[in-house]
Amino acid sequence: MEDDMTSRPASKASFYLGFLLLLNVFNFAHRQMPISLGFQIETGLGISHAQLGLLIGYAFIVVYSVAGMLLGTVADRWNRPRLIALGLTLWAAATVVSGLSQSFFQIALLRLLVGTGAAVLTPTALGMLADVYRPERRAFAAGVYYGGIPLGAGLSLIVVALLEPVVGWRACFYVAGAAGLLMVPFILLLKDPPRGGHEATAGTPPVQPPGAARSTTEVLGEIVRVARRSPALIATLIGSVFVLWPISALTLGVTWLQVERGLTMTQAGLYSGVIFLVAGFLGNLAGGWLSDLCHRRWSGGRLWFLALAQLVIGPPALAWYVLPTDSVLFYVVWFIGSFAATGYFGPIFATVQDLAPARVRSTMVGVLLLVVNLFATGLAPWVAGAIGDATTLTRGLVICSLVGFLSVPFFVFAARRYAAGIARRDG
Repeated sequence: MEDDMTSRPASKASFYLGFLLLLNVFNFAHRQMPISLGFQIETGLGISHAQLGLLIGYAFIVVYSVAGMLLGTVADRWNRPRLIALGLTLWAAATVVSGLSQSFFQIALLRLLVGTGAAVLTPTALGMLADVYRPERRAFAAGVYYGGIPLGAGLSLIVVALLEPVVGWRACFYVAGAAGLLMVPFILLLKDPPRGGHEATAGTPPVQPPGAARSTTEVLGEIVRVARRSPALIATLIGSVFVLWPISALTLGVTWLQVERGLTMTQAGLYSGVIFLVAGFLGNLAGGWLSDLCHRRWSGGRLWFLALAQLVIGPPALAWYVLPTDSVLFYVVWFIGSFAATGYFGPIFATVQDLAPARVRSTMVGVLLLVVNLFATGLAPWVAGAIGDATTLTRGLVICSLVGFLSVPFFVFAARRYAAGIARRDG
């Protein structure tokens, strides 16, 4: 009987994780479209590397980040599956219409709408996963959820590489958006799990606030108070910005492979897709599992893991930009770099969730996305593209990769103060 009672929550958690992972695959497949089709969009619309960097970065990220934080406060109060369904409807429809764009301005405007809709998913989904997984398993759950990055991006690259030469780049947007719209009815069947169930003590009900219990202003005010009493949380946010610069700049990688390394559209897309899908997904799983292992053994173990991973993987990953494409080592390093890069997400999000009270967890994830997206995901591609227009994309990508090493002292600082942050979390 006890085993049956234990297995049912585990099965429920696994179902939520699998379903939300699928949604995140669609999320990143749609986000990936300008990355997968970067060279073709540059040629078709007559835009520069810097403009493509803006299209991939700030045209999407600014509204995505701000909306993510604000919608995180909504997710802390409203029915979360319905909120996700609304967001998916918006971002998938905007993806379809993106195929009709005739200028940089038009496609950038539609990217704003994609960003608004997509902003719903991650704060809401991670809040739901934190409610069905115990604290010691949250990095694993977040790592699996963020497997949607390599799965969605990899599948997008592969499908686009095979489809674009046949139907053109515009039809690729139509197909991707239509597939997303088909998922909406299934989301509406999903139940919203009780909030804060694993933080509840015996005899204390889970946190399940009514929709109008707190205003957005009150929730944001609490976020400020949480940040003020947690130096570990602030240092984690800053370290996350720096460690994600190399990955963010590499969104220009498919274009770089075609423009400066001589690969065809099909080669660049297929190689990138297969490597990122396999290595990236394995990296998400490994990063979540290893960081959870470190978390169980040491205070701030996930943060120590992040610092060590950057120091170990960062130097050899830089070699990829200068190795010849006909060398086996080029592809070996490419695989290792993709494996390592995605391993950061699980421990980062799990740490932020641990340091935030359950009642504002989705909002704090939104804050993390705001900070990371404004200062890494949005900024790094534009910087790399601008340097690429002035000199070479290779130089721009290498410079952005070096920024990643600035994360190490912040993760070390946060690890040393992690225990104090947990102790003061609900104060």
